[in-house]
Amino acid sequence: MSLNLDQNLAISRLCKEILLTQENIYSVLSLNKNGRAIESQFARDRILSQMNKSEIEMLCMQRTLQTSLGMDYDELVGPLNCITIERETVFEFLFPYSEGVIFVICDLDVIPRYLSKKILFIIREFEWRSKNLIYKQI
Repeated sequence: MSLNLDQNLAISRLCKEILLTQENIYSVLSLNKNGRAIESQFARDRILSQMNKSEIEMLCMQRTLQTSLGMDYDELVGPLNCITIERETVFEFLFPYSEGVIFVICDLDVIPRYLSKKILFIIREFEWRSKNLIYKQI
């Protein structure tokens, strides 16, 4: 099995694990550094299912750019862990990670700080496992 295939399977498992973390999560997308969705998992999605393909692509690119701009101040104020966006009907969470950005959309019935810490822990565990996988194959 190639490292690329292993990495893609790992990202798929990461998205699924995040989705299963909370029943109020509608969708989890892994976006590459160019803002393209490389993996997505959905449960009761009522947001992205109402958008056409170009609207989803534009939203993903915007969220990636937003995260990238937020990381411009990492050296001054510390690394960016999460961006939380509260809308009238949903929360959006953006988590930078080695492959790009994890974009999570969920119901307002979550405790944002608690959920973001839980997801951040899952992502950090994924990063640790990925790093060890790379070292084992070298």
